Amino acid sequence: MTAIREKLSSLVPHRGKRDSHPGLLLQRYLHESATGDDGDPEQKRQILDAAINASANPEVRELYKIAYRRWKQEIDHKELTTSTVLQTPEKSRLIVGLGTENVLETGIRLHHTYGMPILPGSALKGLAAHYCDQVWGEQESKFKNDGEYHQLLFGTTDESGCIIFHDGWLTPDSPSPLKLDVMTPHHPKWLDGSEPPTDFDSPIPVPFLSVAGRFHVAVSWYGPASDKAVSWRDMAMTCLRDALFNWGIGGKTTSGYGVFDEEKWKAEEAKRQEEAEKKRVVAEKEAALAAMSPIERSIKEFLEGHPDKQAKESIKLLKELEKPAGRFQDAEDRKVVAARIKAAMQRDKEWKDKEPFGNRKNFIEQILGE
Repeated sequence: MTAIREKLSSLVPHRGKRDSHPGLLLQRYLHESATGDDGDPEQKRQILDAAINASANPEVRELYKIAYRRWKQEIDHKELTTSTVLQTPEKSRLIVGLGTENVLETGIRLHHTYGMPILPGSALKGLAAHYCDQVWGEQESKFKNDGEYHQLLFGTTDESGCIIFHDGWLTPDSPSPLKLDVMTPHHPKWLDGSEPPTDFDSPIPVPFLSVAGRFHVAVSWYGPASDKAVSWRDMAMTCLRDALFNWGIGGKTTSGYGVFDEEKWKAEEAKRQEEAEKKRVVAEKEAALAAMSPIERSIKEFLEGHPDKQAKESIKLLKELEKPAGRFQDAEDRKVVAARIKAAMQRDKEWKDKEPFGNRKNFIEQILGE
């Protein structure tokens, strides 16, 4: 027992231990029984604390960041794939794999290689399929288990569906994702079937690990390419999001575990769309500039940078042409500018011989050689 305590006490954050893998700690570092009548609960507590510390280890996090970046690049380059980032609420957590067979009595699903929490794609698909049947199916029978929409999205026992549900990866910016939690069964012997419940039973606290953080989830269309493929893909993502917002995933969902923060997602989605719109406008402007001739770009830059925002374009350009050392000195460039001024004056019904337009008209005609 002394040996394990010395080993576990060394696995604290920021020590750079190469063996600080949360999954290995939970699966391999228990030397003695930690559960049951002969178990030592303190050993279980130390194992859980060590796993929590290991999940904050800088070397572990850096390696995971590289793997996450590679996974995200692969997801981003897949055709007909959409993804989003969801976050657990500030005062809520999730636990996937709580009931899996485990020497610690409670389990948790971690990435086998990197030891970080993960949402299995199979669990996400099962959740979305059940939500589609139970909730969407109430409004439209085609979304029921035996409905054509449900079978197209999720498949049947004989055929696969057209949607791939990828594993949900924890984002590297999620600090200390593993949290120490506790449940308190009041009738443990009734739960294992050995004795009926009574008012004299003593509750036994059971520590376990839960998760808080941000998860990147993605779905892909995997059927024949068609014009409606994007719509089906987006429908599957909407169903999955709704299920995660309303039902939650993993264990203890009836106690509030496993749900994600819908309001925060909406706020982040609105911000993302706003930024995407800004990028689209900038890209359109850059494309328009690239398609312009050098003199057209020069005219645009001159007008956008002119200090007088109230004056008409034709007046700004005219005054610049009149300057002996103005911006437009090349003869061909001056003709292009003059033609633009002429078109503006004609549009505004100012192309006249009477003053104050006559002098302007004559000046422009001289440049154009008319």
